[in-house]
Amino acid sequence: MNASGLVAGLAVAAVGGLALATAAMLHPAAGIVVLLLGAFVVAQIVTRLRSLEQQAVADLAAHLAAEPTIQGVEVALAALLGEVALAERRARRNEDLRDALFENAPGGVVLVGRGLRVLAANPGIRELLPVVGDPIGRRLGDAVPFEPLVKTIQDALDKGTSTFREARSGRFDLLLRAAPVGGTGAVAVVVDVSPFRRAARARSDFVANVSHELRTPVTSISGYAETLLDHEGLDDDGRVMAEAIHRNARRLTLIFAELLQLARLEAGDEELELEERSIAETLGPLLDEAREVARERRVNIHRSGDALALIHPEAFGRVVGNLLANAVNFSPDGGEVRVVVRPDGEHVWLEIHDRGPGIDPEHIERIFERFFRIDRGRARQYGGTGLGLALVKHLCMRTRAEVSVRSDPGHGATFFVRFPAP
Repeated sequence: MNASGLVAGLAVAAVGGLALATAAMLHPAAGIVVLLLGAFVVAQIVTRLRSLEQQAVADLAAHLAAEPTIQGVEVALAALLGEVALAERRARRNEDLRDALFENAPGGVVLVGRGLRVLAANPGIRELLPVVGDPIGRRLGDAVPFEPLVKTIQDALDKGTSTFREARSGRFDLLLRAAPVGGTGAVAVVVDVSPFRRAARARSDFVANVSHELRTPVTSISGYAETLLDHEGLDDDGRVMAEAIHRNARRLTLIFAELLQLARLEAGDEELELEERSIAETLGPLLDEAREVARERRVNIHRSGDALALIHPEAFGRVVGNLLANAVNFSPDGGEVRVVVRPDGEHVWLEIHDRGPGIDPEHIERIFERFFRIDRGRARQYGGTGLGLALVKHLCMRTRAEVSVRSDPGHGATFFVRFPAP
């Protein structure tokens, strides 16, 4: 190798080594936290440094090819080192931005690596959770002895996907969310949702109190309407009006009862106790009741499959009874409702298919909201209150179940309920 080639090789090695050293300044643990906080600009700087390294090699090689002298190498190397120094300053500024975002992030942020060892934790975590001493380098359960956080992160690592749960720590209502990063680590965010929970509880208490106070006068109205209907001297016009009063009073009574049940479900923090039951066996009485109504409109109900699942029998009856009633009510005369039970590993699926008008895509997101109706006329025709699916959603939340819906407008809808397997 001649002198020019040797100098060129040393220059390339120097520039490459400097670029690698600069990139190494961005600690991998800090880089993961950056992903969470949105400071993606740091990654862009690393990419820029690598690009500069490649460009440095190309520029230096071209310069040396044109002017293979020691002076030429010095000029080229000085220019390239100036570019790298500028990139370093930009990287430091973005590291400062990253650190500021991490330190001042709303809520708590904690990053763990292999063996659930804490790699980073921001000051916000101390405001929301018990932290013992300096958490860095220690096992999460020892540094932050809060079991729901440990379980949330462990679930994210086991499942390989984002997980979340709600928990309470002292006076705080918390939302915990964790996601796996880097293959062996995970990052968790802890958010204080106490103001939202207080507002929800206030709304729930108000609804419950109003519903309770109105039940007594509505019951009296319903009773007087029944008395009028039993009166033999009531003329036809009076009877029509008394029947309307009685019908609407009964509907109000049902609405108040369901509002109170919703309020109780929303106020409860604990899951309902679950039992191991056969889905087919538990479905039996519910299907018999639904077939009584379906027979009047020649709607056939078919069931297939069975599996053991963890359910709360009373909540199960309310959930499935409501979904079956909807499927029958929205089916055309002579239609069919299919009920399918399907085991799937850690879960059991219950599917209820109908061939009714279906649900438009814009309504899918709102279908479980209270008082939301797709077809108000048909809902009133069958005595619907607009609260049934809201109750279904909350009962599922309290029993570790999940409910969802899929529909092809004009060709029916399918409601899916996922129960935990034993």
